[in-house]
Amino acid sequence: MFIGLLAQATEAASTALPHAVTTAVGSGNVGIGLGIAGIMIGAGIGIAGAARGIGNIGGSAVEAIARQPEAKGSIGTNMIISAALIEGFTFFALIIGLIAIVGGYLK
Repeated sequence: MFIGLLAQATEAASTALPHAVTTAVGSGNVGIGLGIAGIMIGAGIGIAGAARGIGNIGGSAVEAIARQPEAKGSIGTNMIISAALIEGFTFFALIIGLIAIVGGYLK
């Protein structure tokens, strides 16, 4: 939706300007490129945050197992479930970003 609005605004601006100015600026798709860059930066930040979270979960699980080796099974199970939920969120964020990019190009 945001990319579509950005494309419409860019198109409206390019039709309002004289021809000499639009050819100097480029093809008029600068807004789409900036939108895609924003989507990918946002997805990258989300993925980096998820990686840090999974790293913290793994480190905490190793410390917990070192303190209580008899609870190894339940700690490992909880760690894997938490990591899987974080990975699901990360994959969802990446797919939404890719859908937004493809949706912007298909319009």
